[in-house]
Amino acid sequence: MLKKKRFLVLFIVLISIVFFFFMLKDDGEIKRDNIEIGYKTNDESQQIINPQNKVNRNKEVIVPTHFKDNLGKEKQNKNFALKLANIKDKSNVLMEETIPNDEGTLSYEFKISPGKLPAGKYQISLYRDNNLSVEKVFTFK
Repeated sequence: MLKKKRFLVLFIVLISIVFFFFMLKDDGEIKRDNIEIGYKTNDESQQIINPQNKVNRNKEVIVPTHFKDNLGKEKQNKNFALKLANIKDKSNVLMEETIPNDEGTLSYEFKISPGKLPAGKYQISLYRDNNLSVEKVFTFK
């Protein structure tokens, strides 16, 4: 009886350790597509340092996009498209860029020059094979 209790306790402890290891493991994999906006990127991670939703239109703005990995069950996407539009008139696309999807395409970055756009609210949309993946609204002040 004592051996069964020890075995049961040991089994529960091992299952708990395995569960926490797999659930809390952060392997750096991007879980979903993401768009960030800011002024400076981290050289190693290529992520924005201090991302912002309100940016100064008189400074150069960096907009990196990070793509979710396409491995596994999900079919390989043929291309990505980025669209920039004014929030008041989304049909008037101010910028559209197509990004071909190579196996190594994990991110893409573009810059908005100072003074290029007037003050106001804008939306950046990322499409995967013509399906909306993620949107980001930001304000130029």
